[in-house]
Amino acid sequence: MKTLINIVVMLFCITAFSQEQKVTYQKMVNDLVKATYYFADNSDVVEREGYFNKEGKLHDTWISYDLQGNKTAIATYNNGVKEGVWTYIKTDKITVVTYNKNKIIHIEEKALVVN
Repeated sequence: MKTLINIVVMLFCITAFSQEQKVTYQKMVNDLVKATYYFADNSDVVEREGYFNKEGKLHDTWISYDLQGNKTAIATYNNGVKEGVWTYIKTDKITVVTYNKNKIIHIEEKALVVN
């Protein structure tokens, strides 16, 4: 019983100190809604942004950023389904993944060389 109480107290403490993530929504003219998610620790820095269709499914381009504002991923959805070329950007390489209806068709890694 003492262990159960300790677990409940620990979970309460964790949730009490967690921060809500700030999200803004903007209705677009083409029945899409643009969503912008901000880092929980810094509500002024964008973590990711993209679009939902009128059914509430991920749609069109989604972009993720790091804390410095650099792009870390560019993805494309079609009515909630992964489609097309997704790009994952790291400091030393770029990974390009091609999707067709949520299935990976091709993966290519490219070294990122800075002169």
